[in-house]
Amino acid sequence: MHVTKAVPLLISLLLSACGGGSSNSGSNTENASINAGDDFTVLEKADFMLSAQVSPAGGTVSWQLVSGPNIEGFPQEGTEISVTAPDVKSDTVAQFRADYIAPDGQSSSDTIRVSFTSQNQLPIPVVTQTLPEEGQAKYLDIMEFSAADSEDPDENGRVVGYAWQQLSGPTLTVDTTTEQKLRFVHPLLVNNDVAKFLLTVTDDESGSASTEFTITLLKAEKPVIADAGQEQTVTEFDLVTLNASNSKTASGNFSCVWEQIELTGNKTAVELTNPKQCIAQFIAPDVDVATSIAFRVTVTDPNGYIDSNTTSISLQPKALGFIQDTGLSDCYDDSTKISCANSDYPRQDADVGRDSVAELLDKAGQGRASFDYTKLNEFADELPDTATSFSCVRDNINGLIWEVKLADTGTVPNTNVRDGKNHYTWYLLDDKGGAFPGGVIGAANSTCPSNANCGIQTYIDTVNSSNFCGGSNWRLPTYIELLSLIDFGREGGQHFLDPELFPNIPSPSQLGHLYYWTTQTSLDGRSLSQAFILDMQTGNDLAYPKSNTAYVRLVRTP
Repeated sequence: MHVTKAVPLLISLLLSACGGGSSNSGSNTENASINAGDDFTVLEKADFMLSAQVSPAGGTVSWQLVSGPNIEGFPQEGTEISVTAPDVKSDTVAQFRADYIAPDGQSSSDTIRVSFTSQNQLPIPVVTQTLPEEGQAKYLDIMEFSAADSEDPDENGRVVGYAWQQLSGPTLTVDTTTEQKLRFVHPLLVNNDVAKFLLTVTDDESGSASTEFTITLLKAEKPVIADAGQEQTVTEFDLVTLNASNSKTASGNFSCVWEQIELTGNKTAVELTNPKQCIAQFIAPDVDVATSIAFRVTVTDPNGYIDSNTTSISLQPKALGFIQDTGLSDCYDDSTKISCANSDYPRQDADVGRDSVAELLDKAGQGRASFDYTKLNEFADELPDTATSFSCVRDNINGLIWEVKLADTGTVPNTNVRDGKNHYTWYLLDDKGGAFPGGVIGAANSTCPSNANCGIQTYIDTVNSSNFCGGSNWRLPTYIELLSLIDFGREGGQHFLDPELFPNIPSPSQLGHLYYWTTQTSLDGRSLSQAFILDMQTGNDLAYPKSNTAYVRLVRTP
């Protein structure tokens, strides 16, 4: 209690009698005082009285709220007043002051402390199922329960916390356990089951209450659900992964077996690695056109329940180009051999194109690295790869047919017209019979066995007139066509041509080089007097005077 009092001052006047028996009379003056009473405690929202004792009577009492929670109706006047305690969230104290003005104008004050005790009403938990909106939930349905209808019965109270707890039933994976809503996916069950939950709600005065509720969960139509994964589109030679790990069983445990299934009219077969595991792989096979293949996975759980699912893989041809590759199969840094997957030295010859997948190519014929040729006889019929006698070879990449030179038939010019040692000046005619600029006609029987001349056109005309290798459209190759024959990966030989497919190459000592003519004239400002050759010894090209002689290898389209 906190009390301030005004104590009256009593003044006594002593009268002395003087002779003659006369006397004097005196008067008392009372100071104003007030007592607001002792401190006390009440419950929140309860009615209570504030009462003051005053002296002298007849004055005016005024009450003020000095501190504490807001209470309406102050200031108030009256020796005794009625007050309603405020609604408080926790125990708190208010201080009131009583001021008294006596009839003679004197004043006095006193204070009193009133403690208010909080009386919290516990929240009421309410659970409502919000998903699915209609019908009984089943496997893969999203189930959702809401505590939004939970309430706090206090006038100014509110629910501020939620806690969900599973007490029993199958294992469920919930999004969160501390939000207003509980959400999970209906599990895969072999038998019907019941899950029990406890919801606890907390109000803003830390009061909490709980309720239990149960959920009926239905068994699935199939206790095992196989999932072979998404359909894929891949490129030939890619590493393809088949993944059935997303299959479902009630126990969560299962085994897998993969098998390729045949699609109508498609017999493209692959070899699976780990076909008895849920993740299997294969190398996409060599295909010439877009092709689809399909696989089935059979999933079995520990109880013997089985389900199957299929997926398809679309195979696309790899953009490998329409000419043979370089023949290089190794990658290098500045000085040493490195892995072709090295990002510091990307896109080397061996890392792209046909050579990068040479060991995976399904060749029609033969050839080192990614080169693919088929041997042909004098009628352009296919011969086995083991044939030792053949007249031409067909490039199985672009379909071009190349002449094969004859073995040593004599000494130039006393040689057969298709002897590899014959060499010619650059002289060609266009489609209208006119000579291309800069051409030079070599002398007859000089570097070739011809009574006409030793220009290239004479050789072309002679070969075409014989319908050699089933055709009369033989011509000089372009720069790119001739370049496609060079195998830059060959080591230890005298030249870059495959000697098994292109035999009878002349000795480099005959002319001191192995230059072969192309159709490309060199536009070097020298009156079109030079054409490009390719050196089969070094692989280099060179603008070479058309008046000089070089070797010739003819080509034709089928």
